[in-house]
Amino acid sequence: MRGRPLGGGSGSDDGESPGDGDLRGRLRAVVDPPVLGVAVVTAAYLSVFLAATDVVGGSTRAAVAVAVAGAAGFLLARCVGERAALRLTVVLFAATLAGYYFAIPESQRALFSVRRVAIDVVSLLTGLSILRLALADVWVLAVAPVPTFLVGYLVGRGRHVAAAGAAGGTLAFLVLTGDAGGTTTLVGVVGVALAAGLSTLSMPGGIRDHGDTLAAVLAAMVLVSATLTLLPAGAAQPWGIDRGTPTLESSIEADDEVEVVGPTRLSPEVRYTIESPVAANWHAGAYDTYTGDGWVRSGEQSPLDGPLDGPPGNATRVNVTITAETESPSLPAPWQAVDVRGPAAQTARVDEHGTLRLAEPLGAGESVTVESRVPDADPAALRSAGTDYDPAIEERYTQLPESTPDRVGERTEEIIAASNAETPYDRAVAVERYLREEYEYSLTVRKPDGDVADAFLFEMDAGYCVYFATTMTAMLRSQGIPAQFVTGYSEGERIGEDRYVVRGQDAHAWVKAYFPGHGWVTFDPTPAAEREETRTARLADARAAGDEDVDVPASEPARGAPSIVPEAGVNDPSSTTADVPNDSNGTAATGGDAADAAAPGDTAVGARQEGLTRGAVGGEARPSGDGSPIPSRETVAYWLVAAVIGVTAARRFGVGRRARRAARLRLPWVSSDPATDARRAFADLEYLLGRRYRERRAGETPRAYLDALRLRGLDERALAVGETYERATYAGTVTRAEADEARRTVRRLALEATPVLGRLFD
Repeated sequence: MRGRPLGGGSGSDDGESPGDGDLRGRLRAVVDPPVLGVAVVTAAYLSVFLAATDVVGGSTRAAVAVAVAGAAGFLLARCVGERAALRLTVVLFAATLAGYYFAIPESQRALFSVRRVAIDVVSLLTGLSILRLALADVWVLAVAPVPTFLVGYLVGRGRHVAAAGAAGGTLAFLVLTGDAGGTTTLVGVVGVALAAGLSTLSMPGGIRDHGDTLAAVLAAMVLVSATLTLLPAGAAQPWGIDRGTPTLESSIEADDEVEVVGPTRLSPEVRYTIESPVAANWHAGAYDTYTGDGWVRSGEQSPLDGPLDGPPGNATRVNVTITAETESPSLPAPWQAVDVRGPAAQTARVDEHGTLRLAEPLGAGESVTVESRVPDADPAALRSAGTDYDPAIEERYTQLPESTPDRVGERTEEIIAASNAETPYDRAVAVERYLREEYEYSLTVRKPDGDVADAFLFEMDAGYCVYFATTMTAMLRSQGIPAQFVTGYSEGERIGEDRYVVRGQDAHAWVKAYFPGHGWVTFDPTPAAEREETRTARLADARAAGDEDVDVPASEPARGAPSIVPEAGVNDPSSTTADVPNDSNGTAATGGDAADAAAPGDTAVGARQEGLTRGAVGGEARPSGDGSPIPSRETVAYWLVAAVIGVTAARRFGVGRRARRAARLRLPWVSSDPATDARRAFADLEYLLGRRYRERRAGETPRAYLDALRLRGLDERALAVGETYERATYAGTVTRAEADEARRTVRRLALEATPVLGRLFD
């Protein structure tokens, strides 16, 4: 028969008196300062759940469910023990998951297997959004109330740090799925720290006695903050799932910096409709400083006080109307834009690279007219341009990091020598052609370590536009030819005479080289055939799936019309002379004569846009190799720091010593000497009593210590252990049976003091 709990009293799990369950106790649990931190972190994870239901439906149901669960947990806190509450939480979780399982259509349930479920669980923990789950609204309705019930219960018990931990653990799960953004995560971290800090301050001794605990919480905050950048949730590549990679557009649309990333994917959403008498790459920005792993745009912006001069050589003046279909920070137009008309003209600015910039983004549906002067120089004129560069341009646009390996320039010299290229123009054409012919196109490459251009040339065999453009720019600069890394959009889909629809998947990067007397001339080293095929296939998939915002009225296919992937070269816009030197095919030729023009399957400069490699489905990036990504050095360093802090904290707070003591208290043990066992049993009992009541004072005998605690409701069984100890220590007559009984008694008292283990070993 079970005896009274170690603390005696009412028989509740933690020894609280009946008066603790009154209204005053409940109100005190709510108004305690640490509740503020618990509320903050709880609101953080609930906002993620409700944001998900806002997308898939069921927000009202989910809000009601979590409110009821939280209130129920709080109300039950004073009448249900912690062991019972924990069991109830587990049962509730199992029941709700079972409800979710049976809510899934039977045809989908038939696909469930242990392996499939395991893969889905791992995928959830590595970046698979909960929005990808079947019946995501039902899943949220099933899962969200469970941690809320536990948080409400722990708050009602006054266990504020534990409540913040439960809420923080839920938020951590949502960080791993990629559904909790950086701001939400930071709010949650602040909430946990606030709960721990206020709880520490409210303890006797405050910072003086419990500063170590608060320091550990602050260290945890540092780790979580590092997690936001080193373990990107929303950008994670979930194991076994082709999700989480950034879009190509997002990776090259940074304001003043472009970082070369690894795998990327396409977004088919419409960004602009453009009316232009010429088809061209729509220039949005140029970058001058190469960092080895990306690009930085240096220099200041100044107000556009009047039309720019435009390129120094022959150029065609055109007016282009750009309509933003979504809010847009860019002003994509044929190079070179020299003036702006419309509302944006009042705030338009120009940077030091001659690019027009917007001070405020264009709103959805807002239009602006841009005047451009499109260079119109033929190859013969460019070959005779010479090398009399403006010193400022030469210095700025031939910059390379000092760490750039010499073999980049050496390989470039070999390519130039093999093609007998003598002029800067022919050298640029030779490099462009080499990259097009020798490297394949893929969006699923791993970001290399070290210099990107060097790695692409010597260690990689495929890449996408950012890799090709970065490498060509570095190669030209290694030969003293001024070159820019340029971003923007390629032509897009033609939807009428002089009218184009431009989507996110048309985002592109290319190269401009400078020629005295002519200005900046476009080169595009990225192979174009597969780009176009897969771009078209990606759009067809999005249309078939009913995705929104992938068309404007004029671009919508006729009802019932089949989706056709055009063959390479069909409807090739290379006949235009926009933004490229004149040649027989309208592009920067890959040789000295018209006969050396771009090979079949290639397109004009910027004519087509990024696609996926063979076998890709729906424009999503697939992991290369065996699909098991290798952790980056930053990630490994993060986990090493986490391990060091964890081990240090464990040693500082005696976690190992406490764990060994806890195991000895709760697990069977025996030695060959009964007296030794009796003394060890009393030492363990003294440890338990010190944690529950107070430690034995110096000079206080064991009997006096137990008698003093007896007045505070000490369990009578503890007195029996004391008597056995006295016989073993002073008389030496303890038997094996008595020592074993003392040992079992202490073990039972320890288990009863632990809510969960006490039931398990009952």
